Amino acid sequence: MAETHWRCRPTESTEYFRNPHKGCATFQHFAGDPLFEGTMWSEEGPTEFSPRQYPDVTPGYLLSPIAYCRWFWRRFQAEKNRFDWSLIDQALQIAHERGQTLQVRLMPYGSSKQPCLPDWYADVAPVIVTDHKGHKLATPDHCSDGFFQWWGNVIKEFAAKYDGHPDLESFDISHIGPWGEGAAHCSQDAMKRMAEHYVSCFKKTPLLAMLGPQMRPAIALGTGWRCDCFGDQREKGNAEVPHRLAWNHTYGAYPWSVSDNGAADAWKKGPVVFETCGVPLGWYRQKEYPYDLDFNLKQGLKYHGSIFMPKSTRIPDEWQKPILDWCRYLGYRFVLREAKYQLSLQRGQRFDCEIWIENVGVAPLYHPYKLVIRIAQDDGDHLVEFDSDLKQWLPGDVCLRNTAAVPGTLKPGAAMLYAGIVKPGGQMPAIRFAVNEQDPCGWVEIGKISVE
Repeated sequence: MAETHWRCRPTESTEYFRNPHKGCATFQHFAGDPLFEGTMWSEEGPTEFSPRQYPDVTPGYLLSPIAYCRWFWRRFQAEKNRFDWSLIDQALQIAHERGQTLQVRLMPYGSSKQPCLPDWYADVAPVIVTDHKGHKLATPDHCSDGFFQWWGNVIKEFAAKYDGHPDLESFDISHIGPWGEGAAHCSQDAMKRMAEHYVSCFKKTPLLAMLGPQMRPAIALGTGWRCDCFGDQREKGNAEVPHRLAWNHTYGAYPWSVSDNGAADAWKKGPVVFETCGVPLGWYRQKEYPYDLDFNLKQGLKYHGSIFMPKSTRIPDEWQKPILDWCRYLGYRFVLREAKYQLSLQRGQRFDCEIWIENVGVAPLYHPYKLVIRIAQDDGDHLVEFDSDLKQWLPGDVCLRNTAAVPGTLKPGAAMLYAGIVKPGGQMPAIRFAVNEQDPCGWVEIGKISVE
């Protein structure tokens, strides 16, 4: 029997594609900025924005489609009844100009040597003086109605202005202890109330809970999570317990916290993000107690991570390739395996097309995009959208059948078909398939079709 359909089978590419929402992130910097010196970094987000110094990748770093910045409370609410979001506006604009999206954390306060609570806070809500690494530290009572009111208002105001912003990648749920990383007392009820508040404020932008006790109520509400000590293997042990058996985050904390807090499958609904413990250069220099890079990278894939943030510090030369290869499979990676369509179509009638896509990454896509077929003729193009939610494309096979109306404006004769992934309402590919057969814009040629 004569074939009535054409099949296109592109070949899988091993190239690293600078696709959005996945891979390496800069920290308190943006793509093209210089790196921090040595193994140091700053917890205070940028307050000034310099022109880009490098046209492509900063030497010693990786391609970075994401930027991550965090700021302390007093920076944007120095006065009780006035917010100043100008830094956020500038940061989002810089990220956009550099081809990045921006992850944001707002922090109530830092350590004893960093910005503390706003000066006005003690006049409106209870403050507790605690010991932090041998220093006195004024902290809010994280269980109090006052803290919920005032910090909750910060979150409400930020979300009202930025939730769903196209350049906002994600927002951290972080409100307990220095840097919001959990090192302070907070009751289960207070954590639950605050998590519910974050989720009620953010309807579009993905939220990330900090690994640890405060993640449990947030994960139950469908958020993603992040950790701030990924790859830790630094503890030296002692006379009784050797280094190789000493406690560290990689063995003693992370697998247990993910399991105990019900986060093993959280990646199916929200992104997983890794901030390094220290920095890779520090790992590399630890010769007496070496870090196992390969083991750390495998752990990241096991947790279904999407973003890796090594704090904008130099990555050792011999580690750049294995880390970049690893970043290829963080998050989503879509391979167009086969497209099948009828050899001819009738103007104004229905058009049948089947597509098999395999997500060979370890996570889905957490932002809205559309799969489209482009019908191209000399005098113009027409995009046919597939009815599919790309956020549901988990690792593995995605098999789609689409029947769409063929525009009556097409001319009789030959046309070319292309596949692409666009932003809602977009006309050009925004995400590249991991295949070799695509043009410089990201369209994958499927083949010719006859218009009758």
